[in-house]
Amino acid sequence: MSLNFFLLTDFGNIDPYVAQMKGVLSTLAPQHPIFDITHNIAPHHIAQAAFFLDATVEHLPPYSITICVVDPGVGTSRDILCMNCNDRIVLAPDNGCLSFLSARYPDAPVYRIKQENLPLEHTSHSCTFHGRTMFSPLAADLALHIEQRPSYIECTSPLPFSENSTQDCRLELFPPQPEHALDILDTYMQNFGHKRAENIVTLTSSVPKVHDKMLETQVLHIDTFGNVILNLPSAAWRKRFAAGGKLQLYTQTTRPLKLISAYAELAPNQVGIICGSQGYLELACNMCSAAQFISLKLDDTINILFSNPPEV
Repeated sequence: MSLNFFLLTDFGNIDPYVAQMKGVLSTLAPQHPIFDITHNIAPHHIAQAAFFLDATVEHLPPYSITICVVDPGVGTSRDILCMNCNDRIVLAPDNGCLSFLSARYPDAPVYRIKQENLPLEHTSHSCTFHGRTMFSPLAADLALHIEQRPSYIECTSPLPFSENSTQDCRLELFPPQPEHALDILDTYMQNFGHKRAENIVTLTSSVPKVHDKMLETQVLHIDTFGNVILNLPSAAWRKRFAAGGKLQLYTQTTRPLKLISAYAELAPNQVGIICGSQGYLELACNMCSAAQFISLKLDDTINILFSNPPEV
């Protein structure tokens, strides 16, 4: 069992906020390692945080607890959500941060945690820093609850009833893996009166739009290499682009767009669209920044024209 904490915030690396969250986690659950996804989400940028969660959570170990604090509504009465993605637990404010994860895992249980139902000794009210005063104590309490499930002892060598079964049995202590996080979470949430969320806040503004042969899409993220990640999940859009015929990219200027499977397929000053490693389509150039070449930034809206209209 990998009871690790993973942090995703827009706090940056200058202020003491990240260290304070880690300090609370280390005080309340010192046996569990803490890893950073990133703290450089653009301030208050919920869609970028939602993309990072969707791209990252499936690669984390089971029983990990991810704390996402990109929270323009901090200090208000908005709820905390706890989502179970295949035994990977995610805590986030109910503000749209779970939008893409909920689309990827439509059957994943999501629990609604109201602030007044946090009977934890170390939680406290804060107008500006729920990451330290609510999310971190809650994550630590969840981890300790999972960890304290009874361990079990098993005879591993020799096998019972084998020809060597008269030998001394080698006993090994195993962590509490027989139960799934779903069962553990259900028990925990029931004990504290937290109910399943019937609906959550989603980002309707980050949904791509199709008008006849024109696709309107949005920049979710620009990575270190200048690749421009769009709000187009590869699983839903790969075949549409393959059947779309000739492509035209509309930004400040109009230029042809080439569907590629490797960056090396692009000539100098040519722009391609590729199924990136993060599960989304992205605009790219070969050996240079597509964002700089096309003059794109986070949140920009672009249009792509298909010669064959994409199926919606």
